Amino acid sequence: MSADWLTTSNVVVVAGKGGVGSSTVAAAHALAAARQGADVLFIAVDGRQGMGALLGGREITDRAQVLQRNIASKGSGTISARTIRADQAFGDYLELKGVGGILRRAASAASLPMIAAATPGLEHLLVLGKIKELELDRVADLIIVDAPPAGHAAPFLRSASGLSDVVKSGPVLDQASEVSAMLADPARCTALLVALAEETPITEAIELAGELGDEIGLRLLPLVVNACWPDRAGLAKTPAVAARSHKLKLSAEAKSALESAAAFGRSRLEQQRHQIERLRSERPEPVITLPRLTTPRIGPAELSVLADALVEADPS
Repeated sequence: MSADWLTTSNVVVVAGKGGVGSSTVAAAHALAAARQGADVLFIAVDGRQGMGALLGGREITDRAQVLQRNIASKGSGTISARTIRADQAFGDYLELKGVGGILRRAASAASLPMIAAATPGLEHLLVLGKIKELELDRVADLIIVDAPPAGHAAPFLRSASGLSDVVKSGPVLDQASEVSAMLADPARCTALLVALAEETPITEAIELAGELGDEIGLRLLPLVVNACWPDRAGLAKTPAVAARSHKLKLSAEAKSALESAAAFGRSRLEQQRHQIERLRSERPEPVITLPRLTTPRIGPAELSVLADALVEADPS
């Protein structure tokens, strides 16, 4: 089964409602792509703590650092990571425009809050502009962007078109136009949306898919439903029937407890099936599922399981 969909574009923006595990899925995508031989740059826009350790290295900073090397079976594949802060992106932008070092540092420290307050969306555009520069420079085969949660992801990605509507000339318009061109080109940029099989996350995923795919024109990869319970065919049997088939005798208390647990399991699976089906009925993109991992904390071993699941997923 082909895992080419993981690396069909230069940049993949991963987003989802807070709490659905989109950062973990972004890290799993990075690991899966590196296992296919790609050199991957993981960008944590919000600088979430712990992502460096999850990816097998040190804490992520605003300077790119290699976290793992030679991940693929043939010895290729690396994962590097960095954050991008708006003030740093502003300084880099000034440097790109030829502003000298001391003046640049002073301008980026003093001017950005004032300029950003007067220009809504500018901070987002600066970050996207830096990502665009990294993509143009081909610093990696694949750039994975761990985007802000769903409520901020659309404004983050809409900033370029929004500023293009209000800024009619100058470097801000140029930057917005260049970012918009990247977002509109499926060979350069795609989005991976993550949800849980619950009503509110699925609703927000459907809405976000509409905003990013239908309105902004960003091509969407398969929609990911994270943390799915496995099907349990045995839940269709009552505890009494299951016990008899194994020649066991249950007390009344045990039967009651087991029936309660089985009813809960059936309910969870039915809800899961319903929400996944709702997502499929509302959106044309393929839907893939990732397993629920019964661990209090996701570490490198669990991330490896999720990366394998992404590689083995059938997005057709």
